[in-house]
Amino acid sequence: MYYMKPEDFNKALSLIKDFEKKKKELDNFLSDVSVTSRLNLLEEITKNVLDNNTLLQEMGYTKEKIWPSETNGEGEPQAIMNIIDNLISNIKTNPSIKIIYIKLFLDRFHEISDQDKSAILQDVKDVDPDKLKEKLLPLISVFKLDK
Repeated sequence: MYYMKPEDFNKALSLIKDFEKKKKELDNFLSDVSVTSRLNLLEEITKNVLDNNTLLQEMGYTKEKIWPSETNGEGEPQAIMNIIDNLISNIKTNPSIKIIYIKLFLDRFHEISDQDKSAILQDVKDVDPDKLKEKLLPLISVFKLDK
């Protein structure tokens, strides 16, 4: 059996306390740091490229053309509507794997449990693709969709 000398033990405790203190400082520092989302970062890069590129400006490219922020009549961002429209288009193109498309779509919602995803899948699996949008829009208003 190995016994630690009291001075080694005290040194180890001191190192652990120093480590905990540094970890706390790091946590405090990181909590104060502003982290830009990827979407905001891409929008900022796009704006900088357009502001500094006269050729693109002369060609008529604007931030709005490249980064549309318009919404549809229900207030949903256009990007989310494009995701749903793409899902419906894929289902119409290849209806034999409709369940797979819907499952992949539901997997984008990390806040929904697997049991709830299965229940939703059962609920929408026989819905006509043209009426599927009506079933999926409430999910987007309740849960966060990863784009």
